[in-house]
Amino acid sequence: MRKAALSLTFIALGAAASTGAGAHDYPTSERVQFVLECMRDHPGPEFEMVHKCSCALDRIAEELTHDAFVEGSTLAKAVSIAGERGSVLRDNEAAQADARKFRSIYRDARRKCMFRP
Repeated sequence: MRKAALSLTFIALGAAASTGAGAHDYPTSERVQFVLECMRDHPGPEFEMVHKCSCALDRIAEELTHDAFVEGSTLAKAVSIAGERGSVLRDNEAAQADARKFRSIYRDARRKCMFRP
């Protein structure tokens, strides 16, 4: 019995190491929100899209800390605000650069996770 428990421990450790090694940790609520928004933006079979959207966030988490993710995703959405309110960010080159960087990382993550074009 002890040998079986030891084997399960090694299996669990191996699985934990392979699922997020080197990735930045994001709060669960942030992950859920991202996946739900991703599924809304990329309709398809629910089971397939849950996995693809989760995969995309895992790829993003390999590249960006949580703080950089929040800033980049917020800027990527905010630079598209129309009118005077959005001009503050649209006219800010640093904000534009951060938004472009986030969109590039997200586009690459979608490619790696086999989203349909």
